Amino acid sequence: ESKQFIAAWGIPVTREVLASSPEAAVEAAERLGYPVALKVDSPDIPHKTEAGAVRLGVQSAEEVRRAYTEIMASALAHAPDATVSGVLVQEMVTEGVEVIVGVSYDAQLGPVLLFGTGGVMVEVYDDVAVRRCPLTLSESQAMLSDVKGARLLRGFRGRPPADVAALADTLVRVSWLAVHLTGHLAELDINPLMVLPAGQGVKAVDALAVLPSTPSQHSRLA
Repeated sequence: ESKQFIAAWGIPVTREVLASSPEAAVEAAERLGYPVALKVDSPDIPHKTEAGAVRLGVQSAEEVRRAYTEIMASALAHAPDATVSGVLVQEMVTEGVEVIVGVSYDAQLGPVLLFGTGGVMVEVYDDVAVRRCPLTLSESQAMLSDVKGARLLRGFRGRPPADVAALADTLVRVSWLAVHLTGHLAELDINPLMVLPAGQGVKAVDALAVLPSTPSQHSRLA
């Protein structure tokens, strides 16, 4: 639901199909084209990797069946009371630079946008930049230069330059999303957002939106 939510705001997302059985997962994978990624679909398991409920680079029908069974078992072992809709079969994005884009709300500053190195590396190096929302296009472009890992966007060790223009536009879109949804959104985490080679845009691989509720409890969109 989180990816559908950001897609409605004009942010491209990876194609995916929800499967409720191993055979349905195989059918989805063959429709999307190999390789694919599989991950549990549950609002009660926001951190799917930690739950052992993600498989990447799945290459065949046999691997899909095995991955589906393993993911369901891992998810239930991690959170026995979780509501599980099935397994998402998702296209793999094999090219591009991983970044993270996030939104939070500060009592004094209001909506705040975070941008940084993507994947698990953001937690290792804390390589992020933060700005108040909304951003202009020139502000989003300047924000990119504040992140050390952003040098990868210019091309590195034979990799093509990434679509920096599409990334800057996405930061502006997310900043306005944050402004318009003040009071209706608590947090947003797009990680990773894949920045594809120049001219090819961006694609959100995973996202987590947290809705405000009581001070001690939030509602999550899976």
